Amino acid sequence: MSDALWAQAKGVVDEATRLLGTSFSDIVPPEAQRHLLIAQRELLLALAAMIEHHTEQPDEPTESPSRGRRRSRSGTERSRRPSRVELE
Repeated sequence: MSDALWAQAKGVVDEATRLLGTSFSDIVPPEAQRHLLIAQRELLLALAAMIEHHTEQPDEPTESPSRGRRRSRSGTERSRRPSRVELE
């Protein structure tokens, strides 16, 4: 994409964002605004969790549980199940 085309596309997006931002409360009812803000927060939390998951370094070499190593239920190993995140 050429620089001129990129600048023009960016200008269109900036203008649309400005117009939507100034008239958002006029277009969207308050209950829907609240719902959208909660959905946005959940989306950002999910994105942060995905980034954290994919940037973790494994503590031990990856090995299939079926190759002789059994998972313990004692809680000494890290659980594969995500923990619950309480929101404000």
